Amino acid sequence: MKTYNCPNCGAAVPAKALQDGIASCEFCGTSFRLPKTLTPQPDMGDLILGADFSQENMPGWETENEDSLTFHTGHPPEIRCKFKPHSNSYHVLKTSGFMDNFDVSVSIRFFEGKKEWIHAGIFFRHNTSEGGYGVKVSMQATYSFGYIAMDDSGQLNFNKIMPWAYHSALRPGYEEFNRLRVICQGSSFRIYLNGVFATSFVDERYRMGKIFLVADPGEKSSIEMGFSDLQVREASGR
Repeated sequence: MKTYNCPNCGAAVPAKALQDGIASCEFCGTSFRLPKTLTPQPDMGDLILGADFSQENMPGWETENEDSLTFHTGHPPEIRCKFKPHSNSYHVLKTSGFMDNFDVSVSIRFFEGKKEWIHAGIFFRHNTSEGGYGVKVSMQATYSFGYIAMDDSGQLNFNKIMPWAYHSALRPGYEEFNRLRVICQGSSFRIYLNGVFATSFVDERYRMGKIFLVADPGEKSSIEMGFSDLQVREASGR
């Protein structure tokens, strides 16, 4: 039986799941319309790098703060982390190599923590000695993006390009899956939330760096959360 691919997470969607031109992905919950060309939009490029969160050994990736991480099999496999309050983000996972243009996506959910403080997301084109970019989502159905740069004291800090903003595509609350996708091409960046285009921006500070998964408990809360279905793909060029 012919299958199609979800434009949000890339999972296979069987033809039997189609009704009146609408498909619903059983993995991430995204519903989307198939155009006449049967090419989902936005286009997804070839897979460059994925991660199997059911095991600790993941070629192409390096874990950080290993004592706070656990790996869980299931549907989908998930890497979970638990951190104490902190003024900066904790690094969970990073690519072994540097990347410039790519399409990265991951599913995020929160288990414990004060909803007013905890958030998580992706740092990209990031170098721990210079900085990079970051996009975060919270369990309040808000998101923010910005750049990471060194301050006068030699500390890397997150500087907001866009302050926290509500988006109707995000699902608030504990144990809700939210899919974050970022497409980087040159100085242009596009952000998708649960398959819905959220915003775009142009910035030329950083051209290359690593991709990080990050968890941020804030200064007044611990955090327990999970990442799943991490994919890095070729930027499609459209």
